[in-house]
Amino acid sequence: MSGDNALPGFPPPPPPPPPKRQRKRGSLIVLGGLIFAFLPLLITLVASIFIDDAMNEGTSTFGTLPWFMIFTFPIGGVIVLVGLTTGARNVTNRKR
Repeated sequence: MSGDNALPGFPPPPPPPPPKRQRKRGSLIVLGGLIFAFLPLLITLVASIFIDDAMNEGTSTFGTLPWFMIFTFPIGGVIVLVGLTTGARNVTNRKR
């Protein structure tokens, strides 16, 4: 025998499952991307609790924040796609 634990004629044992941190990484990336994509709208909605007319563009600066979603939504979409592919890769590696 050559020092490994595999017997002749038998395949090597399967690799150990990935740690839990790696399993949840894809879902955390997707959640982070969704939060980043809708962050300007979420800030305005939270501000509307404390400030009257916060959703109005003419009387409040917070009303203009949802326009920043023009920039954050595509970036958040890319982050979500990266998270989905990471999660899919982890699932396929787990099934092997």
